Amino acid sequence: MQPALVPKPLDPGAVDSPALELVREGWKLLQLQQPLAAWAAWQRALRIDSGNAAAIQALAALEKAPDLPAAARAAYRFQTSADPTRRVRWDTRLRGSRLDDLDAAAEAFASLAREDPNDAEAWFNLALCHAWLGRNSAAIEALDRVVDLQAKPDPKRAEDAWTLAEVLRLGAGAEPLADDLRHTYSVGLGDGLPVGFLEDWPNLLSVEVPPGPLRGTSTIAESRVFEWLDRPMPTISSPRAEDLPRVLGTVIVTPALLRLSSPDALGFASLEEPAFDAVRALLESGRRETFPLPIAWADAAIATFRTPSGLDAEVRDELGRALVEHYFENLWIHQARKALTSLSPLESAREIAKGDGPLRARLAGVVRFREQLGSRLSHASLYQGYPFDRLRRRLGLLPEGSAAVDPKDLSCAGEAELDALDPAALDDEMLADAFSSSAHLRVDSRTARFALKLIERGPKSFARLDPTALYAPLLREALKDSDSGKALELLARGRSDHAGPSARTFTVWSAEILTRENRPDAALAAYLSLFDDPEANASEALDGVETFLDHGDADQALSLVREAQARARLQGDEALLRKANRLVERVKPRASGLA
Repeated sequence: MQPALVPKPLDPGAVDSPALELVREGWKLLQLQQPLAAWAAWQRALRIDSGNAAAIQALAALEKAPDLPAAARAAYRFQTSADPTRRVRWDTRLRGSRLDDLDAAAEAFASLAREDPNDAEAWFNLALCHAWLGRNSAAIEALDRVVDLQAKPDPKRAEDAWTLAEVLRLGAGAEPLADDLRHTYSVGLGDGLPVGFLEDWPNLLSVEVPPGPLRGTSTIAESRVFEWLDRPMPTISSPRAEDLPRVLGTVIVTPALLRLSSPDALGFASLEEPAFDAVRALLESGRRETFPLPIAWADAAIATFRTPSGLDAEVRDELGRALVEHYFENLWIHQARKALTSLSPLESAREIAKGDGPLRARLAGVVRFREQLGSRLSHASLYQGYPFDRLRRRLGLLPEGSAAVDPKDLSCAGEAELDALDPAALDDEMLADAFSSSAHLRVDSRTARFALKLIERGPKSFARLDPTALYAPLLREALKDSDSGKALELLARGRSDHAGPSARTFTVWSAEILTRENRPDAALAAYLSLFDDPEANASEALDGVETFLDHGDADQALSLVREAQARARLQGDEALLRKANRLVERVKPRASGLA
């Protein structure tokens, strides 16, 4: 972990004192990602020595720290109770107490909270005492109570409390409560990697070892660094944000160690896919660790997208803004968070629609914290002025009738808005936006309404959309109803209306359905038809081999893998040829008469 700001060296001529010891302690607490505890240490230093320059400088540096969100830099104060009866009880309990003694203050407010569990201000003040003492986990527990008590009478205060909790959950002592984590696998290599292991790792791209003070040593000189992408880099000159690859992890390989790390759990979830069986097997022999990201890097996952080189500056800026929208409104909303009782933001929004006030305050606080991360001057070029009211609208947090976002812009519409729309009443552009917005919310029954209307209007109405994405929810709905005939009819229409990669994808989907319908020969004919297209890739056929094997159709699998071998040789694709060769050896013993 790195501190959010670097301490100014103390005057070498300064005489050690209790105040200077507290200044040093504050900087250590900041390194532990405990800015509130650091602030309290520097304040205690000033109570000992009101003119202490080191403490004054430290507090000023924290207040202006460019990489910390506002909630981590704020100067918090005890709240007072507005209830007359409670104020009398407070006066009696706190009379003679030294509230500048944080341990004594914590005990006093804990006593008030025990006597009256509904005293929200006592719980908040207890939370502050714990936070100033570096007890982040206990502070979050108290803030949780504050949110429950204030969500209905004072939702703004409840939201503020949970925004503070987002800061605290990234500090030392609250590791089990953290949501923004770095994930790592470390594997000792012993005799080295299996032959061809890295070459067979899909979308693993070599990057130059960054320069640094250790470069040139034997370990660094022999290191190889890779970025593992979730898809190949698009070759078109104006790609869409959703087409750009994300870095699922950084892979560093030395002669003795392989290390995979990522600020996003999505990469590790991808290891469950069959394509990564060999990678997963190797990694499981090593050690997996997770630890909170530094507060300044809590939004590191947003910087994991990669864009093609050579883009026009204006195009790159527009793409940068679109990537922020895509990340928050289509990806981040699906990630479960402990701050939301282990629900995702979208799942939380659905519960809020049923009337869950405390969860609304928690979700609002989580979004506010992200907004504060995005408003830092040091990150202005990354966020491109993204208005977080778009995200609030997506999650149903914007007040009805708010003018913060153009109501005609359906690209960030929430579920209730989309459900209220009549597809027939929308023009082509709004209909396409409604479809895309709905598709990213991942409820096929809703998305199918917009998809069907676009297909009825013809390809011109959805020229900017991926045709396969348009047909996918309709197919899933048909298959959910066990109507494979309807699914095959849809795919036939897709092939007739589209060419190139989309048509090949529709062919693969048809073959997969035919295989599941116990029509392996018809499925094989569909797969083999792919090779009528000179641009067809052997990987499209190899997926079919796996599908056949899963359904026990080894003869058809062997015929297909032989064709894939030939195509891989013709294209000079060594990685695919190795995979095809391995599949042949796997399939031959199970095939009859073709071995």
